[in-house]
Amino acid sequence: MKNWLNQHTLAMQLVLQRLKAHWLNTLIICMVIGITVTLPGLLFVGVDNLQDASRSIKQDAQMSAFLKPALNGNVIQRLINDVQALPQVKEVRYVPKEEAIKQLGQQFLQKDLLADLPQNPLPDALFITLADTQPNTAKPVQEMLQARDEVEELVVDSVWIERLNSMLVLGKRIALIFACLLGIAMVTVISNTVRMQVLTHETEIEVSRLIGATHSFIRRPFLYMGSVYGLGGGLIAVALLFAIVWNLKQPVQLLANNYQSNFQLVFHLVNIGGLILLASTLIGWIAAFIALTQKR
Repeated sequence: MKNWLNQHTLAMQLVLQRLKAHWLNTLIICMVIGITVTLPGLLFVGVDNLQDASRSIKQDAQMSAFLKPALNGNVIQRLINDVQALPQVKEVRYVPKEEAIKQLGQQFLQKDLLADLPQNPLPDALFITLADTQPNTAKPVQEMLQARDEVEELVVDSVWIERLNSMLVLGKRIALIFACLLGIAMVTVISNTVRMQVLTHETEIEVSRLIGATHSFIRRPFLYMGSVYGLGGGLIAVALLFAIVWNLKQPVQLLANNYQSNFQLVFHLVNIGGLILLASTLIGWIAAFIALTQKR
């Protein structure tokens, strides 16, 4: 075990020495990789923020059931009890038409504007808050209310949330496709770089073989080199994403305040940043492995 650790430590030290000796080329390669990773990273950050915003919006989504006129109080209470018994329902609020017309009148500057109406045109209503507004969860409540004779009209305001969910799924697919395409570009860049390193140290490799170095011992530094390139590019990408989000945070918040929203642009360093570092390091290792398998 100690011998195995010593071999890996020696390989990493050799890689760091080579990268330090050509630090400018190393920095340029890592910058190219970092900018390449930043592009799909921006898409993932955008989709992640929209998904967080949609979760907070879903909490306020409701179904509005407008009841038929002249219903008995016991009939209305029975409907309320039946709706509250559903596991998908979080809260049911009953607003009689007298309270509804009163609330409407308070919105006008002239308080007696509705006093001349011959009768109250507003119906009794139930405002139902769902525990989860996913389509499969909201559908049973919607079907139950539509089947009740007491309900004259049902307004479901979660349709736009379904459209938002569809847009988020589409955004994730686009970001994933974009990331795969740029991942292929990363593999090409790192693979060619490692291949050039192999050709540069070809004499050293031949000498190592003559003195009995194993195939794994020879390959190990180049695999580490590809991983370091990927990790360095990932760190640069995370730094760029953090700087971009920090720069856009205040304008986005000002825009959200104009729409009476508390939305804030955030960059989840652990989730998104960790995923970027892991993916870029893995891609670097794969690219180096491909470069070594091409060696004759």
